[in-house]
This record gives sequence, structure tokens and C-alpha cells, in this order.
Amino acid sequence: MSLSAVGLLVVVLVPLAVLVGVVLVVVRLARPGPSGTARAGASATQTSGQAVRRFFQFLLLTGLLVAAGSGVAGLLGRLLDPGRVLVRDDGGLALQLTFTFIALPIWAALAWWTSRRLRTDPAESRSLGWAAYLTIVGIISLVVAMVAWQEVLDGALTATTYRGQRLATALVWTAVWGGHRWWGRSVTPRPLLRAELLLGSLVGLLTAAAGLLMVVSPALRELFGLTSDSIVGGSLPDILRGAATLVVGAVVWAVYWLREAVRGPRDTGWLALVLLAGVAGGLLVAVVAASVLGYDVLVWLVGDPATTRATLHFAALPGELATLLVGLLVWWYHSAVLEAGAERRTEVRRVYEYVLAAVGLLAASAGLVMVLVTIVEAIAAGSDLVVGGSALNALLAALVLLAVGLPLWWWHWRSAQRARAASPAEELESPTRRTYLLVLFGLAGVVAVVALLTLVYLLLQDALESGIDVETMRSIRFPFGILATTSLLSAYHWTVFRTDRAETERRRSSGAPAPGGAAGTTRLRHVLLVGAGDPGVAAEVSRQVGASVQVMRRTDLHANPWVVEQVVALLQDVPTSSAVVLADTDGIRVVPVETLDPYTG
Repeated sequence: MSLSAVGLLVVVLVPLAVLVGVVLVVVRLARPGPSGTARAGASATQTSGQAVRRFFQFLLLTGLLVAAGSGVAGLLGRLLDPGRVLVRDDGGLALQLTFTFIALPIWAALAWWTSRRLRTDPAESRSLGWAAYLTIVGIISLVVAMVAWQEVLDGALTATTYRGQRLATALVWTAVWGGHRWWGRSVTPRPLLRAELLLGSLVGLLTAAAGLLMVVSPALRELFGLTSDSIVGGSLPDILRGAATLVVGAVVWAVYWLREAVRGPRDTGWLALVLLAGVAGGLLVAVVAASVLGYDVLVWLVGDPATTRATLHFAALPGELATLLVGLLVWWYHSAVLEAGAERRTEVRRVYEYVLAAVGLLAASAGLVMVLVTIVEAIAAGSDLVVGGSALNALLAALVLLAVGLPLWWWHWRSAQRARAASPAEELESPTRRTYLLVLFGLAGVVAVVALLTLVYLLLQDALESGIDVETMRSIRFPFGILATTSLLSAYHWTVFRTDRAETERRRSSGAPAPGGAAGTTRLRHVLLVGAGDPGVAAEVSRQVGASVQVMRRTDLHANPWVVEQVVALLQDVPTSSAVVLADTDGIRVVPVETLDPYTG
């Protein structure tokens, strides 16, 4: 064995031994003493001791698992790819043997002890450390297995050289993923598995979208005749490679999302995935692709293209069009999921509208900045606005952004304003609307101040050095455009916010009815369901009432099925902002509650 291999072995095993020793010491210190006095003295530090023990325990489990998985995959790869056995690799073989015959048994022993703790101590299965371990290992094994399976399918479809290591990695890490998925579901409360479920859905969605893009783009390139090769030697390998990625991503997305997450509770993580990654992400990708596509077309028709050959100028057209189609598909699907079952305007619908309005406003603002920059640059040049290829192309880009962003913003902002006019009490009390207005006002104000400082600095610098001239106008064109645009946005949204605030104060002072109740009532925001047998009731109640809903199970009574319509009817006349729906032996009853001010002494 070489010195480098020995050194590597020492580097791996010494920290491992240290971690094992630390875990044993922590476990020993965290164990209560035999006497009652010792137990009383240890009770104050037991929680922190358990947290430290779990940290090192699950950290060690993760490290050992990664090492063992790598070792087993390496040895299995040598068996599945006998051609590589002839290549001498003593260092790699020694490392794989060490990981397999040292790390794997240690991990198995620690996992067995952990499994016993999980089944005998309910606090273990509900701990943050256990949930973090399942999430981290689940996502790591999922990603490694996905990459390996993509390479296996790619090699099979494109008839490339067989590599047994790819198949071995795919098999081993798929087994790791499946084993931990079964292990976690057998002992862990479902809410603690939400993070891994949603992250897996996101990974599958992104991979499937990328694979679809990789399939559509070369297909369009072949359809438009933008490749000089035959389809067999040109676009077909790219299409097959994209198909492999699409299949892997679609399978993962179906397992995580279609089987479970789409029907799960619409909590904060679920809404973040659907709204940010699905709706806003898909639409933002589509808007960018449409803007670039429109810019290329306009530059070719009326602008100053860099080349006179259409095949060169539109070389990126298939990719842009494919990106547009994929982005629209992702946006459309998640919008449909978000709208499913929504019979009334809820806070989720408001978030959806304001997010899309913000995306459109961002694109339109960028277009307005570029228009102002182009105008200042043309004035500084002392010529017409469209003279000069760069100025004309910049103006075309600005017009494209305005053409894409303004309709998108106006459509969703007008929808929100119509809802405000139809139901002012409900819309004015919406935290989403207030957050949207204040965030836009604040961000635009901060950017405007920075742009103002930059503009004044550039003006004073030129005035003190050589005097203000045409070059000064060129240097301030971007700060000027940003300042004008952000000032306009900040002023507009501040005006809307002040109008909303004045209307809210007027309605409160006059005793106008709150949403969902009579005059003087308060909008229901938080509901706690105690004794509901089906957690899915919370999602339906939240969707119909528009409040945040939580569920707790009663341990002293058998949970009978709840009727959503009955719960919603009971909540209609609640005079407070919070309520508890309680199931007892006489049926379901509602208890209005309110938050007390904290005791200050």
C-alpha cells in the first residue's frame, strides 16, 4: 500500500473515530443519574444534551452513508464493467474496500441503534435532527441516482460506450433513496416529511422541464431547417439525450408531486413551490424568452442585425421558442392547480395575482428605463432617435419589454382593483395587498435614492473637472432612466397605499361591515380544528373561509368524519379574528378566541 493511500485512510478514519467518541461521550453525559436528585439536576440540561447528541448522531449517519454508498457503488461498478478490472487502480480499490467493509458496518450498527430509539422514544421520531437527516439523505441520494439514471438512459438511447459504473451508481443510490423513504415513513409523522416531499417535487419539476426543453429545441431546429446535418447525425442525439433527462425528471416528479404533494395540505411550503417555482418561475421564463424572441425578430425586420444571413441571425430561435413553450406549460399547469376547487376569492388567489403583476411590472419597468436611456443617448448624439444601429436596437429591446410587461401587469392589477371595488372590506384588510404595495414602494424608493446619489455625483464630478457637456449626458443616462422610472413607481404605489389606508380608517370609524360578517365584526384569519379525523378538511376549510387553518387530533375521543359545509357555516358569524372548532361528545362547536396582550408585570 502506498503512502498516499495510507494517508488517505488516516484522514478518513481518524475524524470518524473522533466523531464516534464524541457521540458516546455525549450520550453518556445526557443519560440521567440514578438518584432523584441527580434526575432533577439533569432535567434542565437534558433537552440541550439530546439536541447535541442527535446532531452528531445524524451527522455521523450521513457521512457514513455517503462513504458506504460510494464504496459499494465502486465495487459493484467493477463487477458490472469487467473491462476496467484490467486497469490497475490500487488506491481507488483500497478506498472502495475501506468504505464498504468499514464504513458500511459502522453505519448499519448505528442505524440499528437509531431505529430502536425511534420506535421506543416518540420524541426521537419527532425531532428536528431526524427530519433533517431524512431530508438531506433523501435529496442527496435522489439527485445522485437521477444523474446516474440519466447517464444510463442516455448511453442506451444513443448507443454510446457501455459503462458499468453508471448502472452501479444508479442501482446503489436508488436503493439508498428507497430504503430511507420506507424507513422514514414507517416511524416519522407525515408533517416532518414535507420538506423532502416538496424539495423532491421541485427537483423533479426542474429536471423534467429541462428535459422537455432539450427535446423541443433540437426538434424545432430540425423543423426550421437550421441544421445542415441529417437528423441522424445532427439533432437526433440531442433529442434522445433530452428524452433521457425528461423521463428521469418526469418519473421523480410523478412520484413526489402527482402521487402525494398535489393532494396534500396547501401550507406555506406548498404555496411557495406552486407560486414561486411554478407560476412565477414559469411565467418569468416565458416572459424573458418572449422578450428575446421578439427582439430578434424586430432587429431582423427593422433594426440593425449583426449578420445578413437568416440562419445565423435566428440560430437561437429554436431554443427561445422552446423556452417560451416550456415556461408557458409550467405556468399554465400550476395556475390550474392553484385554481382547482377555489369557489371564492382567497388569499392564495391574491398572492397569485400580485406575483404576476410584479413580474409584468418588472419587465415594463426595465423597458421604460431603456426607452429613457435611448432618448438621452440620442439627444446627446445630436441626431434623430433611430440613427445608429446600437440606439435603434436598444429602443427595439425596450419596446419589446414594454409590449410584454405592460399587458401582463395591467391584466392582473386591473383584476385586483376590480376586486377592491367589488369587495373593499375584504381587499383592504388583505395582508397580501398591503405587502405588495409597501414592498414596491420601498424597493422603488431605495433604488431611486441610490440612482439620485449616483446622478448627482456624476454631475458634480464633471462640473468640477471639465464642465458639463455631451459626455456628461451620456454618463448619467442610466441613473436618469432608473431615477425617473423608480420615482414614478414609488409615487404611484404610495398613492394607492394612502388611498387604501384612508378608506380603511373611514370604514372602521363608520362601523362598516367586515368581510363575512355584520357591521363591526372582524375578519376571520386563524382557525384551529381540534378533533378533525381527516387532515384534508383543513385545506377545504381554508379554501372556502380564506383563513389560516391548523388541525390537532384529540387523544381522548374517537375522531368522527367532519362535514366541511357544516364547519364553514359555523364560522360565518364568528365575531373575532381567531376561532377554535372543537369536536366533543355532543358534536362540533365553535369557540371564538382572541390573543391577549403579553403580561409585563
